[in-house]
Amino acid sequence: MDRNAFVIGMDEFNLATMQGLREAHRYTFHGLLPLEQVLKADAYDYEQLVADADQQLWKCGHSVDAIVTWWDFPSTGLLPVLSELWDLPGPDLRAIVALEHKYWSRLEQRAAAGDHVPPFTVFDPFDDEALATIGRHGVALPFWVKPVKSVGSYLGFRIETPEDFEEAMVETRAGIAQYGEPFQQVLDRVDAPPMVRNAGALACIAESIISGWQCTVEGYVSGGKAVPYGLVDSITEPNSSTFRGYQYPSQLPEPIQRRMYDIATDVIRHVGLDHCCFNIEFYYDETAGRIWLLEVNTRTSQSHCDLFAKVDGASTQRAMLDVAQGRAPRMPHRQGTHRVAGKLYLRTTRDGIVHALPDDEHLRKVTERFPGTRIAFDVGVGDRLSDLNVQESYSYELGHAFVGAESHAQLDERFDQIATTLTFDIAR
Repeated sequence: MDRNAFVIGMDEFNLATMQGLREAHRYTFHGLLPLEQVLKADAYDYEQLVADADQQLWKCGHSVDAIVTWWDFPSTGLLPVLSELWDLPGPDLRAIVALEHKYWSRLEQRAAAGDHVPPFTVFDPFDDEALATIGRHGVALPFWVKPVKSVGSYLGFRIETPEDFEEAMVETRAGIAQYGEPFQQVLDRVDAPPMVRNAGALACIAESIISGWQCTVEGYVSGGKAVPYGLVDSITEPNSSTFRGYQYPSQLPEPIQRRMYDIATDVIRHVGLDHCCFNIEFYYDETAGRIWLLEVNTRTSQSHCDLFAKVDGASTQRAMLDVAQGRAPRMPHRQGTHRVAGKLYLRTTRDGIVHALPDDEHLRKVTERFPGTRIAFDVGVGDRLSDLNVQESYSYELGHAFVGAESHAQLDERFDQIATTLTFDIAR
């Protein structure tokens, strides 16, 4: 009998990946809330989204066997509430909020794995004396600032000088409410520690600069047991903090990978997360031999799904579907069609209006030359890049390509060739 899985913000690209699962024929997949309501919207009303999703489920005429998502907030905040309303396995809302509120998360990380957490402090971005407050709490220039609730690199800034801080606060004050206000609605639902409750969701965090080899542990927790099962490398552009893309499997030494798995497990166990996928970002400082914990995400990464499918033989969406039904997943290992796989971000650093995207002929040439490559665009003709929501502070995302290869060196070459081939017509 088919099982009905409801996907918050289902999109065609990721649905196609999920339909490639060996067991996909056992499911009927339904979208729950339109994508534009939960991804890169101008504003979110969390309580209204809960009510709309619940009403949609009541009216669907099907059994509700699983509720899942691969998107960040607000989807991650909807999942535990909807799972509870429909008596389905799902994470506890408090655990989700504790990991997604960046200040609260850092407090929990410090308690569970303090040696791997950099100095940090919370501050009010609307306070004219905020820079002095940050200094008094032991975070010296240079440092990173970001809202306690954001998505991707939105409103994240590297601060080198007081002038940098002033400029960053102008943008932060203008944009922090987009995620801060709906996240406050979620925060109000849980019993938060006094220092977190006092900071609220319209606060920012400042933390010392950490760097090194960036990577992400993918895993799940089921029945209280956290199971990391893969490590993905994050590749940046030369001399830049801008992401070039992801590569799987990681090239880190096995002992370092195992230590990251242990740290991830300690944090997940400490917070009490259960019935949930997670991905946890780390840095490995090769010079100092030190592992730094960057942040915890309470979902499978949609950026990594296709990579695991290409290399291991099953998308991470298999784990997502299993934990949503109270089952411990069984992920395959190195049973895919490629030895390595990656996601390439197609970006530009200059603003402009999109006049044309790579045409079908360009796409055909790429996919014929590199079988298995999948390409999707995040912009459309007529878009002004600076008007797009949720872009990182230093570049604009145009699209991405998922690519397979037989070695990391070959994958890098294919990244370069694809980035050169797929040209965009953008008027300055």
